[in-house]
Amino acid sequence: MAKKLKKIIGFVGLGIMGKPMVKNLLKSNYHVIFFARKKSIINEIRRLGGEFIPKIEDIPRKSKTIITNLPDSKDVFDVVLGADGLHKHITKGSIIIDMSTIDPETTISISNQLKKKDSDLIDAPVSGGEIGAINGELSIMAGGKRKTFDKVKPILKVLGKNIKYIGKSGSGQITKACNQILVAETMMAVSEILILAKKSGCNQKLVRDALLGGFGYSMILDIHGLRMINKNYKPGFKASLHLKDLNIANKLAKKLKIQLKGARYVNQLMQKTIDKKLGNKDSSVINKIIENYNK
Repeated sequence: MAKKLKKIIGFVGLGIMGKPMVKNLLKSNYHVIFFARKKSIINEIRRLGGEFIPKIEDIPRKSKTIITNLPDSKDVFDVVLGADGLHKHITKGSIIIDMSTIDPETTISISNQLKKKDSDLIDAPVSGGEIGAINGELSIMAGGKRKTFDKVKPILKVLGKNIKYIGKSGSGQITKACNQILVAETMMAVSEILILAKKSGCNQKLVRDALLGGFGYSMILDIHGLRMINKNYKPGFKASLHLKDLNIANKLAKKLKIQLKGARYVNQLMQKTIDKKLGNKDSSVINKIIENYNK
């Protein structure tokens, strides 16, 4: 006897992160209706049971819960509030879960516009990269109404393992900005210690293994440290997107009139990856920039 499908979920943004999220929702027996541009992705998700919707504006006709996972603030704004956006046919009680990383101000603006239609926005950016998305083990940091978050938490549990409600609208995005600074500065530190080890004549892999067993353990040292050693910069999270996130974080710091020197410096290093045409590589490619400074 076929399993009864759970609720219908709309999805826009089937990129490196979004596509595995959709696959996990389908595996968990949700009926996913989606919009995508690439024919290969459309065909792949259709084969798995997803239903393709040719126009973004028509998704709310079939689903009151819609997830977006898009590259930047403008994309999210256009998809939700643009001329042919979700808002055209959104109905009372609908919930948009934005799992993109965008400017908190844009999040709050979108949330305020949706309130006029008696609908809610949950900002729920994620951390964990492609691997976390594939395994359904993302860290999810959420902002918005607590009652609305509680309603969608069962869906978020399919996509992530560490799910935290932070507070009012925009809080999830502020938390993600903190995360992106932490990740970038840690990658910088890992790159520097690997250079120090190599220049001193030590085996980088052995140094990394030793440090993983001590107080210096981090997932960045574990995953990105190995990427740096092996020079494997296949994107799990592109440098161009990490730069976008750091720009958001530094813009927020400037608005709050606080000095985050480390964040500003690592932003400059990440900008160098773009200048060197490395923006489509994994953000751990920042290692190449730091290595070039130490030749």
